[in-house]
Amino acid sequence: MSTVRPFTASDAPAVAAVQVGNYHYDYAPLFPPGSWDGVSVEEQTADWLLWPRDHPDDVLLVAEDAGEVVGYVLARVHPYHGAEAEVMALHVRPQARGCGHGRALLSAAVSVLGAAGAGSVGLSTLEGNPIRAWYAALGGEQVAVQENDLDGWPVREVVYVWPDVEALRQALAGAEFSARSGTIQPDCP
Repeated sequence: MSTVRPFTASDAPAVAAVQVGNYHYDYAPLFPPGSWDGVSVEEQTADWLLWPRDHPDDVLLVAEDAGEVVGYVLARVHPYHGAEAEVMALHVRPQARGCGHGRALLSAAVSVLGAAGAGSVGLSTLEGNPIRAWYAALGGEQVAVQENDLDGWPVREVVYVWPDVEALRQALAGAEFSARSGTIQPDCP
């Protein structure tokens, strides 16, 4: 069972470990070999320790399971591809996926964004990321594909927008979607 709560400084090493682990697990296959080798847990821990001070209005939440941080979400109220808010990062440890942690994190972030006045929300993900199927199943509208160049490597990100945060909250209240299997799954027991 996932418990979602605000980030605290003591979470920085665990959040960094989730972030770096997911970069290597999810992103590395979509980039040239070695692209993520220079990203360390230590460096990211230092960044996360400063984040609340440098970005005090951001929504930064963690998901815990049995006292262990298994994921986090970072979001912000600001214009983003026609939406009023952006989910900038949503990461769950690979071994903790399919248990409702991502859904709990996204639902909590969307609730906070809505309470702050955002009526719509958007996010982007790499074109090759299988999580895209979950975003589509939740009713996300693909509104753009951003193309960037990373040292000669083409990077394509797909932008999804939910024009109504309430509709997204209702979709998140439904069944969990497994991007890996492409099916809707109930939460873990």
